[in-house]
Amino acid sequence: MATTKPTASLIVLALVACNGGGGGPADSASETGTTGAPPTSSSTDGDTDQPTTTGADGFGPEEEFVLRLNDDPVPPLKLSMNKAEAAELFGDTAKEIKLLDIESETLLKNTLDEIKGACGTGWKADDPDPKHNCDATPLGQTFKGPDNTWESSAEYSLIRILTMTPANAKVDGTSIDGMQGLADGLGIGGGFSQILSETLGIQRTEEFITTPELVVALQRNLLATHPHIGGDGKSLPLYLDDALQDLTTLATKLGPMGDHPGIVDPDFPITSECLTPEFAMNIEASSNLRLLDGIDLSKGKDYMSTVVDVTGPTFGDPLEFDFTDPAKFSIVGVADSPRVDLRFAISEHDDFINSCAGDDACKENLPENVDLVKSMWPGSAWAIDPWMLESVIVAGGREKYKNRIFDKCYEVLFSCNLGAHIYVGPNPPGWALFDVFLNLGNPPKDQYVWELINEVAQVALHTPPGGDIPEGAADVAFTLRDIDIGVTGPQIAESVRPYLQDQAPKIAQLLLGDYWKNNGPVDFYYRRGGDGLPYLFFVAQDDLPPGAEYKHPNPGFFTCPEVQPSCKASSTAIDGAGDDIREKLRLGAGETVLYLQDDTGTLYRARFIVPEGDAKEITVRVAAFE
Repeated sequence: MATTKPTASLIVLALVACNGGGGGPADSASETGTTGAPPTSSSTDGDTDQPTTTGADGFGPEEEFVLRLNDDPVPPLKLSMNKAEAAELFGDTAKEIKLLDIESETLLKNTLDEIKGACGTGWKADDPDPKHNCDATPLGQTFKGPDNTWESSAEYSLIRILTMTPANAKVDGTSIDGMQGLADGLGIGGGFSQILSETLGIQRTEEFITTPELVVALQRNLLATHPHIGGDGKSLPLYLDDALQDLTTLATKLGPMGDHPGIVDPDFPITSECLTPEFAMNIEASSNLRLLDGIDLSKGKDYMSTVVDVTGPTFGDPLEFDFTDPAKFSIVGVADSPRVDLRFAISEHDDFINSCAGDDACKENLPENVDLVKSMWPGSAWAIDPWMLESVIVAGGREKYKNRIFDKCYEVLFSCNLGAHIYVGPNPPGWALFDVFLNLGNPPKDQYVWELINEVAQVALHTPPGGDIPEGAADVAFTLRDIDIGVTGPQIAESVRPYLQDQAPKIAQLLLGDYWKNNGPVDFYYRRGGDGLPYLFFVAQDDLPPGAEYKHPNPGFFTCPEVQPSCKASSTAIDGAGDDIREKLRLGAGETVLYLQDDTGTLYRARFIVPEGDAKEITVRVAAFE
């Protein structure tokens, strides 16, 4: 079959034409017209003989019809669609067809790396001065605080947190402030930076919370809690409509939803050339659609399109796809390295989140005890909405230090008793105790390491060099451009195969879901079963259009005019027929007289004349009871 333009009506017409009208070469024009489509009326031209003799048994004159099997192989349906044609064909259903799940780790990592480098990379040096300069990058140049400079912006404040290391840590105004002055003033342990490095078990130039831990925290706290993503947040669902619209749909899908503030700023247009102008989706499918000869007992011969699906795992599909076969499905014109422009956003809590400190009960202040936490410490980072910045920071800190155990004495005058003793764990790991001589430097109270880091982060967030930011006013949004989404074009083209195969029945219904709209109201029809043998099938509910009422009061074929169960000749269960819902009957050669009722309950007699052999063509003479 020639490649077909993708409109549902054209697809149905093409397949119906391929199936023919049910007649043989001699009478196909009279039955199907020049297009090959079924007649739109119940005309019996070329198939009837109408005797007028009324029988003594009360049945009126007979009308004669020919029922044929069309055994011509159905050519495959072939579609080749560009982006606009695919969008037209799939329409709103494109929102339901998942192409793949993009793993979120790479996208989040690339996003964080872009943000961390927005004000330079001087923070990576072993130097108290991180040498931030946001004017040095296009992203940093977008930061504008109240005085229109980057130094007063909330975005820069967050970067100070993300790039804070033991070497450049600024803890002024926190509970560890005095410890820094004491350690640096007396040279304890090589200075405060060295003590932090050893206590946390990280290099002096390593961030307090590195990117891998922040990725996990964002996946759990920000992504997994968003209604459009859900799960564990490790993957982002990409649907056909997302790809066809260059990911612009994600601004809404990943924006505010329900109580969730969203992952991106919905006012910023997400863009990506995921599909290039050369995009084409090529699909080849086998048709299960068959046009059958049938009889409307009250009017005469008519036709019905139905699905004859004997291929698993699902049955009843109008089209059979094999998306795993490169010869039957391919996508071309996907960008080699799809990238995206977006505005990543995250909000802070309206209030300062105090550490749970100085009480052994605070050892239970953990996310796995969320009900207890909410009742005892409602202001805890674990009690607030998980997508808030403070909750993400503390979750990232716990991910990094949840197994941390440390024990070291920092001597003064060769005496530990005159210096400081710092413990982290072991009961439980991550629980920090600062034992300082005479409590000099006002050491912080016992608490989890991640709670202490969160305190430092919050203070830093609200005290940028350009001026203080009030609590609740440090929501941040980063306009990121050309971010690698973490999957290549060839990977996308291959990854979509299993997703589309799982949705093959949905796609088949989309393309040919209205195949029944021109069906005649037949009472029975003639077709082959799953074993290749011909059967009479009485129409069933599944043969009707969706929502249509099934009105036949007594379906089936009977050997007596009383049409009682005792003389029913048909059955729903016949081995090999490939169907278990319809009344059906295998006719033998010669003449068979059967009785049946239509959808009004009117009784009819039908005399079937079946030739020897395969019986591709049979004759039926129908008479109504008068």
